[in-house]
Amino acid sequence: MSVYSVIILADTMEQVSALRAMKLDLHERAARRRPDSGDYAVPAVLTDEQVAQLRADGYRVDIRADAEQLAVERAAEVTPEVNRLAARPAARTRTRNRQAADTLQRLMDLSDLDETAASQDARTERAILGGYLTPAEVESALQTLAAVHPEAASVSSLPEQSWGGLTSHVLRIRAGEQQARTGVLITGGVHAREWGGSDICVAFATNLLRSYRARRRLRYGNKVFAAKDVRAILENLDIFVVADVNPDGKAYSQSVDPGHPQNFWWRKNRRLSGLPGGGEGVDLNRNFDFLWSSGIGTTTDATQFTYRGPESFSEPEARNVRWLLDTHKQIGYFVDVHSFGELILYSWGDDANQDDTPAQSFLNPAFDGLRGEVGDSAYREFMDGDDQSTLVDLANGMNAALNEVRGVRYTVDQAVGLYPTSATSDDYAFSRHRVEGARGKVFAFTIEFGQQFVPDYAEMRRIIADVAAGLTELCRRAAGA
Repeated sequence: MSVYSVIILADTMEQVSALRAMKLDLHERAARRRPDSGDYAVPAVLTDEQVAQLRADGYRVDIRADAEQLAVERAAEVTPEVNRLAARPAARTRTRNRQAADTLQRLMDLSDLDETAASQDARTERAILGGYLTPAEVESALQTLAAVHPEAASVSSLPEQSWGGLTSHVLRIRAGEQQARTGVLITGGVHAREWGGSDICVAFATNLLRSYRARRRLRYGNKVFAAKDVRAILENLDIFVVADVNPDGKAYSQSVDPGHPQNFWWRKNRRLSGLPGGGEGVDLNRNFDFLWSSGIGTTTDATQFTYRGPESFSEPEARNVRWLLDTHKQIGYFVDVHSFGELILYSWGDDANQDDTPAQSFLNPAFDGLRGEVGDSAYREFMDGDDQSTLVDLANGMNAALNEVRGVRYTVDQAVGLYPTSATSDDYAFSRHRVEGARGKVFAFTIEFGQQFVPDYAEMRRIIADVAAGLTELCRRAAGA
């Protein structure tokens, strides 16, 4: 059985909606109506049998890549340590010192993103020598940053281990003596196959810390942040970076068997037992407590890709994110980094927004069963007009900074798109102040970077610069710089 990365093209919303009932691996948040042609484009990962069936049903299917070939190519861009260490855990201890040194060198390589266009050949050469960070390297990177920059960075363990027994860490970036400050939480690696989110988080942190220590401007391509802006970010904010929320899943995705490329496309965590129907894994971005029981964009079938889990926050990886929000009450901004689609998304994801009927709210059970239909008038999710203006303004600011790097422009949009969702991290973070008034408001976003789940690493390096510039701009605005 062959597996392909594809774009499903549909002529009507009825066809788009029908895809959900087919139990396909759809990238729902990247699904959009194309303004040039008016048809609907839904990215997906499909088997050859599924492609044939969809074509027989009247859909057009544009095959973008052969998954087996792609898996082999991307596996070559991951350090060979990942497979060797996974097979022999004892090797982790024996290579710890060498790995820390290697990671520091990789960090310096990742953060050297301020060359001019004339040095394209040098960038490409380093991309070949580098590659995607493994979960072990991500953790080593965070530890190394804290050790190299003790005046502005610290690292601590998150309270719950993954199902595979791995401990993720949070890097905290702050400098200066100011006590009361706003917090920014940035997460990556929630979905296993979206490797580059971790690299973006690590490079973003590395650049801030190096620029602050050197008291020099921070440059991403054509986008420049003044040294005073970097200083304001570190001295006015608490920045929390969790670069690898789902380390088990990513390790599994990166351990590619060329003959069986399906694990390359793994999306969920690695909960391997106790699920109905013999299913494996929970979609962590459908496990948060925002309309979790509604079934909007989720499934109770544990064999499917958007399985929400046996209950909200059933998964330790999701509980770690909740713990950060509960513990660090100063957090007022949240960005969850995903791939793909070149999108910057803001709440809500369950239905279209409106600002004139507060009773139409996720908190009101009178509307249960009416949410989650795109384009109808029965229900729309209440969003305070000032909050929406703030979210859109911040998202546009991130997009403008991203665009300055090399001319790429993302689409700023409400998260609902063509496929309503529930139980996502961004909606949960933004909903908390509505559920309990004592909680602070968290302006939350999802960034969907790039044009495929795992770009080739030369392109990933360019994407790192784009998205890191956007994240830095959000922090600049949050810091009042």
